[in-house]
Amino acid sequence: MDETPEELEQIRREAETIDPHKYRRRYRWTLAVLAVAFCSSVVWVAVRMAVASRNPCERVRDYFCKKALTDIAKCNSYQSVFKESVEDQSPKMRGVIRDQCLTKINRMKDEDGIAVE
Repeated sequence: MDETPEELEQIRREAETIDPHKYRRRYRWTLAVLAVAFCSSVVWVAVRMAVASRNPCERVRDYFCKKALTDIAKCNSYQSVFKESVEDQSPKMRGVIRDQCLTKINRMKDEDGIAVE
């Protein structure tokens, strides 16, 4: 120990400024941020799945009925198509109608650049 009393005092002051819990707090903060990010992504995936599982005919009907001021006829026609896609007695026919609506959504997206939510 070749330190002088002044040097020892300086070392003690520096030691008192050291925070022994610094890395533990940083780790907890990082885990909290990761947990929030994970929960947010789970909610986002759940919402996307709920939207994607909707009846495609319902999605097309909603799109055209939002624009009902300009195209009431399309709104009414897709209302009847949606009704058929839900109430038809044959499950196969309901599937065919829903596939046609999904084709309509894809065509509108590819050709017209319209995103139907």
